[in-house]
Amino acid sequence: MSNVTHLYQTTSPSLTSTFTVEQKAFIDGLHLPAVMAIDVAAQDDTPHVQTKSDRWEYVRLGRIHVLRFDLSPEWNKLLKLLVIKYTSGHLAPLSKEKFSSIKTFIRTLEDVSYGTFYKWLEVRAATDKAHGYFEVKSFTRYLVRMGFPDFDIDDLESLVRLPVPSTTDPFLRYQDVEAAMPTHFKNLIVNRLVEFGTPEGLSTLNDQELKDLSVLAISYAVGCRPQQFAKLIGGSVKLHAVNHKTGLKRYLIAVPLVKQSAVTDSTTPVALSSEIGRIIDEYKKRFNIENGDTLYPYDGDKKRSLSQQMHKSLNDALLFIQPDHVKVAIANERMDPPTYTLYDFRHNIGHSMAMLNASAEEIAMVLGHASTVAASYYIQATPEIALLKHKALGSNPVWKGMVGLLLTGYSVDETEWQGYFVSGIIRGKLIKRVGGCERYQKLCHLQKVRSCYGCFYFRPFRDISKHKEVLDIMTEELIDVVDVSREGQGVLNPLIDTATQTKNEIEMVINRLEAGFR
Repeated sequence: MSNVTHLYQTTSPSLTSTFTVEQKAFIDGLHLPAVMAIDVAAQDDTPHVQTKSDRWEYVRLGRIHVLRFDLSPEWNKLLKLLVIKYTSGHLAPLSKEKFSSIKTFIRTLEDVSYGTFYKWLEVRAATDKAHGYFEVKSFTRYLVRMGFPDFDIDDLESLVRLPVPSTTDPFLRYQDVEAAMPTHFKNLIVNRLVEFGTPEGLSTLNDQELKDLSVLAISYAVGCRPQQFAKLIGGSVKLHAVNHKTGLKRYLIAVPLVKQSAVTDSTTPVALSSEIGRIIDEYKKRFNIENGDTLYPYDGDKKRSLSQQMHKSLNDALLFIQPDHVKVAIANERMDPPTYTLYDFRHNIGHSMAMLNASAEEIAMVLGHASTVAASYYIQATPEIALLKHKALGSNPVWKGMVGLLLTGYSVDETEWQGYFVSGIIRGKLIKRVGGCERYQKLCHLQKVRSCYGCFYFRPFRDISKHKEVLDIMTEELIDVVDVSREGQGVLNPLIDTATQTKNEIEMVINRLEAGFR
């Protein structure tokens, strides 16, 4: 107790006055998880840390790290939560050096606001001082996502365009060149949209869940700003074509242009998948939205803008699509809920298109820009060498992939399984009973076997030979796709990434079974 008292006594006096009354109330209302889970990268790594203590100690890759929270009580609580979010987002905890640089930055603050953080980052970038820059920028992003007072959701757009400091370390620079969301998280979104984009799936949704899911669907597909959501009308999403033989449908969304020099109703048509189109069709039907009606009307709440309402709907949908065990962990405050903004999805669209070598005009069209200025930022910040970002400090692609295994159910013996069986045809070969499926719907609209290894409904059987057979087939397919792409000068063929990811998912399931893990 005396040690804790001593720590608080050495705290800078200015720290107790940095927060406003509103900010202090916000911090008081925050729920701090009891433990911080750490994705271990070695056998002797510390798997979790108790958050109640003001001294966190953990072992990471053969090195002991000690984080001391010796600021004011408010700062300690907020900083702990930010460190937890950083650890979850980067799949690696902060080193003691990075943590120390963040505390040094905090001690220089006279007030806590987006403007103060932005100015500090701007100065660091201009003076080419990379130390602490990327960590503070990540924390700024988390504060915006949390809705922390004086950090507005719309501030995230300017944060994306903030320059980064020049550095002699070629890998450090690419820490900031990142997709807004990890691959396994995007896979979860896609699979759940497909699941609920069926008549059976739509019938299980109540009205609020349907509205939230429609916001997520549009955000994931085209990355609309809050201002663009405000301009969408019922007629913005239309059925464009239908194949009566196959039942396949093609939808278009008219994305409103933004940041015009004059008021305009100009739009850009962007294709939507049939699953997303059906979700929006059902939403319009239940809420009686005609073609000329506002798609997401503002209810006039003075305390919550439409931007904040869209942000809440988005995050409610992200929580809704989580597996049941994740929801339980979040409810018991053992896990931090996923928190993103509309701008994170917008950034993901721009980043992903730039990585696929899309032109500035194409990126601007999808994002609803009147010029290519913003699109050029994505292209300039995302050269092909940005793939090397995986080697940057605190980022490990192997363990990022391992987290995807959390989306796959525990293994089981075929003789014990009572539910649906997973069988399918890959490259003309029938693969029988590689696992079980715990889906709630009678039909699965994903491709059998091929799409199962990254799905949390999948329960792989312990017979490794069948999984190795699937792996051999997918390896052959990957080689063929690469060869065809090379001959056709299509080295950025997105099918290469898809096939590679499927192959990796199968390999990780095999490795898990061979190691005797559940």
